[in-house]
Amino acid sequence: MIFRTLAVGALAATLGSQAHAQSTPPADGLSWSGIRPTLRLADGNFTMTPVARLDLHAGSYFGQPDGLGDRFSSGANMRRGRLGLRGTAAQDFSYNFTWEFGPSTPQEPPRGGRIFEASIAYKGIDGVNLQVGAWTLPHTLAYASSSSELLTIERPSITAMATSVASGDTRFAAGGEVFGKRFYGSAFATQGVASTPYDNDQRGVVGRAAWLALDAETKVQLGFNGAFQADPGSNSGSSQRFRDYPELRLNSFRYIDTRSMAADSSWAYGPELSGMVGKMHYAAEYQIIGIDMPSGPSRSFDGWYLNLAYPLLGEPRRRAENNATWRRGRAADIDFNQNWGALEAVAGYSTVDLSDGPVRGGRQSIWTAALNWYPTQQLKLTTQYQNGSLGLPGRDRDFQSLAFAVVFSL
Repeated sequence: MIFRTLAVGALAATLGSQAHAQSTPPADGLSWSGIRPTLRLADGNFTMTPVARLDLHAGSYFGQPDGLGDRFSSGANMRRGRLGLRGTAAQDFSYNFTWEFGPSTPQEPPRGGRIFEASIAYKGIDGVNLQVGAWTLPHTLAYASSSSELLTIERPSITAMATSVASGDTRFAAGGEVFGKRFYGSAFATQGVASTPYDNDQRGVVGRAAWLALDAETKVQLGFNGAFQADPGSNSGSSQRFRDYPELRLNSFRYIDTRSMAADSSWAYGPELSGMVGKMHYAAEYQIIGIDMPSGPSRSFDGWYLNLAYPLLGEPRRRAENNATWRRGRAADIDFNQNWGALEAVAGYSTVDLSDGPVRGGRQSIWTAALNWYPTQQLKLTTQYQNGSLGLPGRDRDFQSLAFAVVFSL
């Protein structure tokens, strides 16, 4: 409960300072950056900006064996639908409160939504970010990257499983990041997640480090990240389960699945490699995930991915020093004349193996090709093709998919 208490107290203090600032006559007023408004008060000591996010996914599966009763089905999904407020208070503090209206699983009926982020951060020291609350922790290269700038529609499955140990979305945590021109490091102590009740007994730690080893026309960033959970599962029992969708969320099927395993602790760790070769961006991670069981040997699983991206319009991807990720390339917004936004071609491969001893969670391997078009700073359109295979106990199958995604981010 300590992180929940810290988060609530910190947010209450921030809201109190906001109320004081709002009693001061507006000093700066309302300004606009494109279509994004920002309210500035008290000579810039308080700012507030709306948060809006809408992700719509649709697609079709084909190339599946005939006669299967549990085939992947085509469909559409509101992957994300968020509204919130973010800004700064007393210049050195930032806050973010965002509500998620999108379903937690595909095709789930509306349930009124849930907290996506409620956090406050101190940024008064150059190169340091101290944060407390509930948010998506920067664990793994894939999850440190903004979901609005992913190379593929979904993150690789192995990273989704690794972050389920002690990080992931809406995780209660306290910790910090340090960064410079070529280095980055972060460490957080974590509890459960805000979107799942009855798991506040969890006690975890998460860390990530990255170093830009080569910074020339060819750029090489080396990194390592890890997570440890001392008390996995809900308050009713200690357990861990690894599973994921086929890197596309159109229906609720998650075939690779270890089922719930009794666990004294769980962990994930692995290296990361990313950078540029000329204009081409590359990103790869390898993860080992596993559990220590109450009796018997530990169980471990692994997976990796490699993604490549090349700009067809606009600038190549660029490194963000504050989180050691690679952001989309810059380009002027579309004007239907000489400017057509940014366009990048993507190719990738990912694989994960969830079988060890009596645990037969299956294997998944997916080849992906995609085109990402950013006609404006706020809009992203993706067309993506997948060719995948599943190795499941007694029911192996291949599949293909063609999917489309529209992402609006304010």
